[in-house]
Amino acid sequence: MSKSIKKNKNKKKKTNRQKRSIKNRREAMKYIEYLNVAFDHITSKVSNNIFDSEDYLLLPYLKQGFKKGWRILKDSKVIKEIKCNSLCMTMSILNSTLATKKYDSLNPLQKLYLFFLSYLVKDNKLSKKEVTLKHAIHKIDIRIVNEENKFKKYEERGDQRNMKKCKKFIDKHETKKKQLIESEGKNKEGISGAFTLDLCNNIDCEYVHGYQMGKNEKFKSSYSKFCSYITELFKGIVWLNMNLIFTKQTNPLNIAKTNNELSLNINIRNMINKIDILLIPDRNMYKNDLFYDRSVSDGKYKEDTLNDNYWVYTGLDRKNKTIQKKSISMLEDKHYVIAYLSFYSPYDLSNEEKQNKRYELFNDFVHGRGDLPVLKSITKKIKKMGHRDIFDLGEVIDKSITVHWLYIHRDRLSDHIKYFID
Repeated sequence: MSKSIKKNKNKKKKTNRQKRSIKNRREAMKYIEYLNVAFDHITSKVSNNIFDSEDYLLLPYLKQGFKKGWRILKDSKVIKEIKCNSLCMTMSILNSTLATKKYDSLNPLQKLYLFFLSYLVKDNKLSKKEVTLKHAIHKIDIRIVNEENKFKKYEERGDQRNMKKCKKFIDKHETKKKQLIESEGKNKEGISGAFTLDLCNNIDCEYVHGYQMGKNEKFKSSYSKFCSYITELFKGIVWLNMNLIFTKQTNPLNIAKTNNELSLNINIRNMINKIDILLIPDRNMYKNDLFYDRSVSDGKYKEDTLNDNYWVYTGLDRKNKTIQKKSISMLEDKHYVIAYLSFYSPYDLSNEEKQNKRYELFNDFVHGRGDLPVLKSITKKIKKMGHRDIFDLGEVIDKSITVHWLYIHRDRLSDHIKYFID
């Protein structure tokens, strides 16, 4: 018998379980690579792999999030308000873009975005929960440490005023911490915010994933890394997705990590009809006679708003320079991108002058006159929070006439408008 035949004969066949494990590890590495790349992009670092091959344990949790995120995106009852986020217009565009696709056609980056959508969209069940006393104390300790670090910096500069502020903050939180410990968490007066569940907070993230982290050291390590960089990972995934939507790149691995700005220059007026954008008047516009003509239909629209039956602007006709009003009840049964209108008026104007200014600015927008709003770019930025740099993304909108954007289904629109403008 030849050596090669003997070698093959002695080689054990892999069991189905082993084959499945190998397949899962390979699949996991695909997503782990993208999470590492996302982190590198948001922090502008060349290579800082926070996850490794041992973090394949996260795969079932990620895949569960992909499917849950897809259900949330399609669910007419869920308002897509995303935590840890200052990109309301960008996120609305991303949500509406993904919603036009089929789930099976989504790429790994898009699925990872769905995962964060599943985790960060407000969950009514989770929002009512509170963290444990142990986690609340830990959050207070971190606040104290951050303030102590600020105190040292002010001390080096001889800044007595800010040193006193820091000392006051530290003393107050030490007192509240003692109060909580002595009352075994029952006396939350003045410190109840420490118990509020914030999914963007790494300590609260660990609390939410307490079951997984309690399994063994491997699980604890993987989930601890995930929670430590939850906001950076999310924003890095958003950054990569937006790059793929608005540039010619098809491979995120080819996007330069040192780029701190994604130039867009999107004329918002030209975009309205392309992705079903509804413009929502502000409270003053709904009440102002200038925004209604003398027709019977307009009289009915105004009367209806008094009973919280709202209308919206839709169907901008750029050729004839007109825009339609439409009752929410007459909209199609689907999701829309909505934008709440807001017009700046100088404070020294009378109420009547401010109303006229709003009307003038809105008409300029409808007619395409003057400086029109443009989404110029998405930029990386760094915010200081205690001793830590928080990596973030920001939208640069020139001549903005909106205050908030959202991806929402028609059936939730009336309630959201009432809540937003009241």
